[in-house]
Amino acid sequence: MVEGSDGTWLAEGLFHPLPEHRGKRGWLHGGLAATVLDHVCARAASAALGQPVVTGRLDTRYREPVLLAAGPYRVVAEAERPRSKTVRVTGAIERRVDGRVLVETRSLFVAF
Repeated sequence: MVEGSDGTWLAEGLFHPLPEHRGKRGWLHGGLAATVLDHVCARAASAALGQPVVTGRLDTRYREPVLLAAGPYRVVAEAERPRSKTVRVTGAIERRVDGRVLVETRSLFVAF
């Protein structure tokens, strides 16, 4: 977890999809892509707010299939400056070779 100079919080990691994560045709299941993004975004949100969080909204856009055999993938999230007990977070699953965004999300987290 890294705090940006502009008050944002960044989280990132690698995701290694496994065969049991398959949706169809060797693609990552969309629900698992959303789960991975929810997790990394929640980490950034929790760091930004300084306490545990719950997901208030997770709007996910699937740009391209995430192929199981092409991983691992870079997963990134950036939390904006918090507002009271909420924080907005953007996140993405990217190809490591060229940074192309395959799945992205905009989310809202609430401190509890």
